[in-house]
Amino acid sequence: MLRKILFPTDFSEASVRVKDKLKKMSDCGIGKVVMIHIMDERKLAFSEYIDSFSFGSFKLEKTLKIKFQMKLDEWKIEMEKAGLKVTTDVVTGTPFTTILDYAKEEKMTSIFLGHKGHDKKTEGIMLGSTAEKIARKSDITVVLI
Repeated sequence: MLRKILFPTDFSEASVRVKDKLKKMSDCGIGKVVMIHIMDERKLAFSEYIDSFSFGSFKLEKTLKIKFQMKLDEWKIEMEKAGLKVTTDVVTGTPFTTILDYAKEEKMTSIFLGHKGHDKKTEGIMLGSTAEKIARKSDITVVLI
């Protein structure tokens, strides 16, 4: 279960708790943590008209990808200091399906993710929609934190 852990993050408070929990588990025989951020293509579609403008030498999607990769790199350093082997990736897609597809393609053994993300509409709700769908549909172990 701990050979290859997929850790999808949206950098929410719940994701911070997952990161901290994985750091505490560094001596539990974790082989590798693959930390990914999914740029939600549904949200990017709304900004398509903005994407035609350049921001410096980058378009909006490229600029966002660089920003998210920098944040992943910060978290990677923190996790490696705790003794974990970590790789990172920024991908574009619909979070639920992209996480499951990524886990299957990369032969992950488990998925660790926050029980809910940034969405303020989920305040008071115990489980966010992405976490719920992944827990229900995944073929591998899912740990919700």
